[in-house]
Formats: sequence, structure tokens, C-alpha cells
Amino acid sequence: MKLLRTFLAVIDEGSVNRAAARLGVAQPTLSRQIQALEAEVGGQLFERGSWGVRPTDLGFKLRESMAPVVKAHDQAWADVTAYAHGRHTQLRVGYLGLAATRFLTPALTHLRQEFPDLKLWLFDQTPMEQLAALRAGELDVALIGQEGAALADDFYRRKVCRLGACVALPAGHAGATETTIALKSLHTAGFIGVAESVVPGRNAWVKALCARAGFKPRWVANSTDISETFARIGGDEAVALLPDYMEGTPPPGVVFRPVRDRWVTWDFYVLRQRGRGSAAARRLVELVGAH
Repeated sequence: MKLLRTFLAVIDEGSVNRAAARLGVAQPTLSRQIQALEAEVGGQLFERGSWGVRPTDLGFKLRESMAPVVKAHDQAWADVTAYAHGRHTQLRVGYLGLAATRFLTPALTHLRQEFPDLKLWLFDQTPMEQLAALRAGELDVALIGQEGAALADDFYRRKVCRLGACVALPAGHAGATETTIALKSLHTAGFIGVAESVVPGRNAWVKALCARAGFKPRWVANSTDISETFARIGGDEAVALLPDYMEGTPPPGVVFRPVRDRWVTWDFYVLRQRGRGSAAARRLVELVGAH
């Protein structure tokens, strides 16, 4: 990169002496750098005369090809060093869709006030998608459940809160007439689980809770998203155990009922990349935790 900068400076100045003065090096040193670059490229880059120096056809080609590379390198380096000092102009956040209103939106409202120039990128992703994006460096912060957090020892994590659970069941189910449901009352029901590739550990959570209630869940199917879960609840006359943040307006034919057992809980986490990170990322973790 140093030799390319020397080459570009000579083109800009039209003179080896002026380029040497601009770069703060001796003229013989700069000339040797140009010779080294010509040897590396395999051809003459400048024509020299009483008028000074001008690029050869090869010199013009090298400038056309490499000037954008040097510029991109400089911009990338500036971004990295700014990030290292906690200054960053963008924040990439992954979240579980139904958790946005309850946890993310209030935190982002405050974050916007503190960082008005921040460019936010928001991604509605499954826990597995968030973990993959964090590991690929494509997310700065993730709002994720206990299942995904259990697989995230390589990230800084903070528990936001401990929630209860609810049961999604067909509107015609006997439990739909109850205000709350005891988990053990579902011992004869068929359960809709979640594919491990989407929410790793969710079925294990359900299985452990049912075991404490004295029975083994009878799995009917594993869904790949919440829409499929709701469709299967009606179609298979089955139930699904969910974190209570998912309570809201159910789709037609489905009702939500809180689980009355206080020991049935689910933990919500926020994750971020380890290291100092950006000030905005650290602040968002604090704000989500506060809300």
C-alpha cells in the first residue's frame, strides 16, 4: 500500500520532488520506491523529461485499477479505528419479531435521543439466524431467548428479565374457558414443538417443564415459524407452550391462556459482541435491560 501511495502522489504532483516533499521523504528514497513498484508490476510507470514526469499507459492503467482500492482501504481503516475508540455511525440489531414492541421499541426511542445521527439496521430473525449473524460479524446486538443465549458463551450477554409462559390452544379446547391453565392439565394434549434449526433448545425447555409437572409431552409436529405453529394448533387440535411475551391478539381459532404455575419461566437476553464495541451498542444493551 505504501508503494501505491507513493505512485499516486507522483501522479497528483506531476513531479518526483514535489511528491517527495508532500510525503516527507527524501527524493532518492521516493525514486527507489517507484523503481521497486515498477519491478513488482513488471513495466515502466512514468516517462521522464524536462517537463517532469507523466504516467505511461501502464501507469494510467495502474491508477485506474488501484486508486479506488487505496480509497476503500483508507475508508475501511478509518471505520475500524473509529469503532475501536467507541465511535460508530451504524448499529445492526437482530430481534425476535414479537419482542420488538415490548423490549426493543422503547429502548430505541431513548437511543435515538442520545445518538441522533446513528444509522439503525433492524433484522427480524430467529434465534439461530441471530447467532449465525453474530458469529459472522453481521450483527452488533441481538435480542434473544434463553435457548439461543445458552449457545452464546462467545458473546457478552445480559439477562433482560424472567417471564412467565402461556399456552396457545384451539378455541374449542376445554382449557379455553379457564382464566389460567395448570401445566399438568395438558398431560393428554398433543404439543406443537419448534424445529431445532430455528429455535435450538425450545423443545428441551418444554420437555423439562412437563417433566416437572409429572408427564412427558406428546409431540405432534415441529414448526418452523409462529404462523405454522398457529395453523397446526387449529389443524391438529394441539397446543403450544410459549414465552408470555407472545401473548397478544391471537389468530382466529386460537386463544392464549397464562400458565398459572409460577415455576414455569422463560428468560430473555440481550447479546453483543465482546470487546469494547461501539458506545451505541453498549448503551442499547443498558436500555433494553432497563426496560
